[in-house]
Amino acid sequence: MIVLRDPKQLVDIIDPEINALLQIRFQNICEPEPYDPDLHGYFVLVQPGDTAESIEEKTGINLLGSLFSDEVYGDPDYRPDFEYLIDQGHFFEAVYIANDSGFAEVFIVPKEDGIDERILKLCDEFAEFTEITPG
Repeated sequence: MIVLRDPKQLVDIIDPEINALLQIRFQNICEPEPYDPDLHGYFVLVQPGDTAESIEEKTGINLLGSLFSDEVYGDPDYRPDFEYLIDQGHFFEAVYIANDSGFAEVFIVPKEDGIDERILKLCDEFAEFTEITPG
């Protein structure tokens, strides 16, 4: 996974659509003040080979679990914790808001071989479809 805590890291993101969305989101996440990852949050680009467990170990977010119940993805009463989950075409964007100040943890999940199938299935099931929009 690639954890992005500085817009300058976007030079390493070669997918043009993901790069374009992240440029917009880096601006959205902090408007109207300068970006501060400790205040506003950060972005995680999930990579082939990452698992839900390795993501949780690095970020503290259990994409397949819930902070509010013992339910996990696959249980009949499971409800994910994200604020919103959008199908952006060839990737998903999942946003978690950690507190009332708006600190966000944003996960970009490409629809690629090697991405944890459980995460892709969850995203596919719960996502809303939209076109990439500037804001």
